[in-house]
Amino acid sequence: MAAVANQNRVELTLDGDIFNRLVNIIIDNEELKWLGLEPFGQIGSFRHKDVATLLAFCIDHLEYHIVTYTSGDRYVNRYVPDESIYMLATGDKNPYIVFNPWISPRRYLIEEEVFSKLGCEPDQIKRRHKS
Repeated sequence: MAAVANQNRVELTLDGDIFNRLVNIIIDNEELKWLGLEPFGQIGSFRHKDVATLLAFCIDHLEYHIVTYTSGDRYVNRYVPDESIYMLATGDKNPYIVFNPWISPRRYLIEEEVFSKLGCEPDQIKRRHKS
């Protein structure tokens, strides 16, 4: 966990697991469809063209709020105009909560694991084709 403060904003940047637990982003497309919304993709995302529908939904259902995936690769726990991806959430509405995967302390461990698996894959393929 880290906090960033400057003249323009104060943000609490959290680890991805803690962010997800606090904010509770809805990633189940079936649940979103049951609510009468039409997400795109696999994880309950909405495009900029869906913003009016999301805003109206949140006004009618106060337990929901919008989370924005910003162009800076951050998840911001509030509606930010003119971005391209939005999600719906039911948890903490604190607008200063942010998840930035680029400063997550676990990011390097995950990357190392992924890259090591990718590096082993060509060797495994070569072994299967040896006669």
